[in-house]
Amino acid sequence: MTRTAIVGGGIAGASAALRLAEAGVEVVVFETGDRLGGLVVSFEVAGTPLECFYHHVFPHEVHIRALIEELGLSARLAWLPSSMGVLNDGRIWPFTTPLDILRFGPLRIDQRIRMGLGGLRLAQVKDWEPLDSVPAQQWLAKATGQAAVDALWEPLLRAKFGSAAPDVPAAWMWGRFSQRRGARAGKGEKLGYLRGGFRQLFDALAVRLEQLGVEVRTTSRVSSIRHDGARVLGVATASGDVDADSVLYTGALPGITRIVPDEFVDARWREAQGLGVICSVIETDRPITDVYWTNVCDRRLGFGAIIEHTNLLPRSDYGGRHVTYLGRYYTQDEELATADPAAVTEQWLGELASVYRRFDPASVTAVHPFRAPYAAPLVGLGYRASIPDLRAPLAGLYVATTAQIYPQDRGMSEGVRLGGEAAAAIIADARTTATLR
Repeated sequence: MTRTAIVGGGIAGASAALRLAEAGVEVVVFETGDRLGGLVVSFEVAGTPLECFYHHVFPHEVHIRALIEELGLSARLAWLPSSMGVLNDGRIWPFTTPLDILRFGPLRIDQRIRMGLGGLRLAQVKDWEPLDSVPAQQWLAKATGQAAVDALWEPLLRAKFGSAAPDVPAAWMWGRFSQRRGARAGKGEKLGYLRGGFRQLFDALAVRLEQLGVEVRTTSRVSSIRHDGARVLGVATASGDVDADSVLYTGALPGITRIVPDEFVDARWREAQGLGVICSVIETDRPITDVYWTNVCDRRLGFGAIIEHTNLLPRSDYGGRHVTYLGRYYTQDEELATADPAAVTEQWLGELASVYRRFDPASVTAVHPFRAPYAAPLVGLGYRASIPDLRAPLAGLYVATTAQIYPQDRGMSEGVRLGGEAAAAIIADARTTATLR
């Protein structure tokens, strides 16, 4: 029997561990947190687990849906009507249906029609690879008009990528259009959410992995990859060395350079950059908006989105409280990268009150600010060429991270898929090695 050490217990690492163990591979998982989950970490609101960083499932995401079913949680997966809005000049404009686009006040009627028709054409594009070297704003301007870029697309890209927004490839934007198209099922849009939180998904995974004999070491950090100059021998941790025939790294891609010897570092790992995020969960005694997801296109506000969770889920799940996320990604050279999340959140709430008069600061009953230093890869023009291989330069080392799912962006389903592919590669290589011996 071969043995695999997995660095990272997020969705990719846990999924890979499951598939490897089912194939008879001995597995040990190292997770720095106190439980499996990675970025799908939770806290509680009125006794109900809730993600610190918003998550949902799109109808077309077959990999995560299959895993939920496999773990016996399908009855908890609710499909709920979703809605979208755009905050511009102090007003939230509905932005869910074609009719909403025709009523989008920041643009003239002819500009709205062009944006709507152009958006429909872009959503039908099948081949994303030629878009990898095309700036997203250029692609969007050509199809939907410069006025639409100024009022909508540029503010959205700036909120996500900051000063790097001009270099975001159209392929990334194509991925967002494909996600939106995937949310449409019949009339309107629907999103899936695991009632009671996605913590139960990882709790079920932990139980299943234990049943299969997988050793899960939480609050455990791998300090280096051990090797003999030709292939991996295992990993080193503060509590001792662990022997392994293969190692799968599933953490933030830039972090791999700290544990792999220089002579085996892929140059693409060194070039990798990430986006951090500050995400604050706000509890209020009344709703802030009427929609689930509001894109913020107003420069007076320091955050990029208002995600009102209890406009998707019933607030009875959270003791009758209204629950809303305020979120903003940042590049590592921004002041936000070192700012105090609690102070940032206080500033955001003040800005929201001054710009969006419907929001009353007195309605806030609790604030929960969170930060993730690495939440997503920072993609630029020609990013496809910088995607690292699954198999690393050191034999027996494999890499499966969010930096490799482009043009998609994060997403648990992509993590399940990538974890499964990594497990399949490890198993295939082990069989080949055994045959050669």
